[in-house]
Amino acid sequence: MLEEITDNLYMLTLPMPFRLMHVHAFVAVDSDGITLLDTGLNTPETFVRLEESLQGIGKTIGDIKRIFITHYHIDHCGMAGRLQNISGARIHMSKQSRPFILMRDGEEFLFVDRIRDFCLIHGLPEGAIEFISGLFLTFKKGGSSFTIDEFYLPEHRFMVGGKEMQVIPTPGHTHDHVSFYFPQEGILLSGDHVLPEITPNLSPNLFAPEFRPLRSYLDSLSLMGTLSVEKVYPAHGQPFSNLQGRIEAICDHHRIRKRLTHESVQRGAKTAFFVSQDIFGMDLPEFDQFLALNETYVHLIELVRDGLIREERSAGLISYRVAPSLPSNIPPP
Repeated sequence: MLEEITDNLYMLTLPMPFRLMHVHAFVAVDSDGITLLDTGLNTPETFVRLEESLQGIGKTIGDIKRIFITHYHIDHCGMAGRLQNISGARIHMSKQSRPFILMRDGEEFLFVDRIRDFCLIHGLPEGAIEFISGLFLTFKKGGSSFTIDEFYLPEHRFMVGGKEMQVIPTPGHTHDHVSFYFPQEGILLSGDHVLPEITPNLSPNLFAPEFRPLRSYLDSLSLMGTLSVEKVYPAHGQPFSNLQGRIEAICDHHRIRKRLTHESVQRGAKTAFFVSQDIFGMDLPEFDQFLALNETYVHLIELVRDGLIREERSAGLISYRVAPSLPSNIPPP
């Protein structure tokens, strides 16, 4: 069940009951035990898959000494607490992860309230908001409470599986996202930052409104493009080799998306939800409506920063309209 990447480093494909159907975690065998990079969901099937896979290399759950997590989403850290309770493993995450972990473990209604407020003010229909609120409360069941023992530091390096591993901050998909880079082997574990077939949804940090997901994401891609990478192992989809080509395709995607967002507002003032309908269509399921809203919002806030559009608040809604004295060209994203 484990696919060997290189000596003492394996890729483990774990099931999940969502659209992508799977998430990859990674197992490194160290002299004193195991380092696990991401964990998958906290479900019986995922636990059994991990347990059986470790048995295949003569290890057990109890041998897990460290857990490195890319970001706070439940399919990446859901089983962390369960594994920590069994093995006593130390858990490493970004400092930006802490508020989300604390909220999910004890203040889930505060988190859902923030999501509701964001969706309401940007025009998402009430039915979709109720669905999304219930969904996020359900997501909590796919996780297990845990303690973050250590935060990543800038340019943090570890010995993992007998190899040097660098922790690369790659915010955008989430504020706390990191990727793991093995410079000597030219291996990049990209998490959700760079995926082979789809672009990751970019989401605002509702507890840090100064965070710019799109700007941060593009800057992170630029940084990643400077690395010497032979093979990328993403969290979803198949490993791939042409990192630079994929980065260029993703940047092109966001240039087009930003232009379409601007064109929508040029046709008339509207909320972020109505802009998202211009771009993604009107027949999306509730969860996809939420993702489309996120994706549209991160482009809108960059257009506001560029001075191309302005934000207006009225009757409990935020709408966007063309700014006066428009420049002739849209700045690149």
